[in-house]
Amino acid sequence: MEQSRECGECDLCCKWLSHDVYGQLISPTNPCRFLKNGCSIYENRPPQCKRYSCMWLQGVLPEWMYPKDTGVIVSVKNWPYGQWLEVLGCDTEIPDEFMKELLKFKAPIKYTKDGEIFIIGPPEFEEYYKYYVSKNRNLLPHISD
Repeated sequence: MEQSRECGECDLCCKWLSHDVYGQLISPTNPCRFLKNGCSIYENRPPQCKRYSCMWLQGVLPEWMYPKDTGVIVSVKNWPYGQWLEVLGCDTEIPDEFMKELLKFKAPIKYTKDGEIFIIGPPEFEEYYKYYVSKNRNLLPHISD
């Protein structure tokens, strides 16, 4: 799908999504060091930054779900039976109307509320998510057993 939107002033993924940027592990407690009024290395950003496109940026979510305004990022991820949605409230609770909109996609959803992880989806997805966490533990510092 061709992207029909631009990030604009939104930089939540540079602060809240766990990933490596030229040796720095980005996480909610360690935002990207290249973030200075936007991405200061935009033309030379790493491949994973170039590839990442939140669900709003893809043009799939309604305009009102702009991450910068809602404080919520939705990432689309693959699993053996299709796609699943990872919902991250960036220092904010995920509004009920936001979740209602996401349920329309009929995809498994992982979100966190009050520090507890919730899974919406079939038991197979719950098992897959446990596997996903075990394989990605180094990139998911906020997850505890």
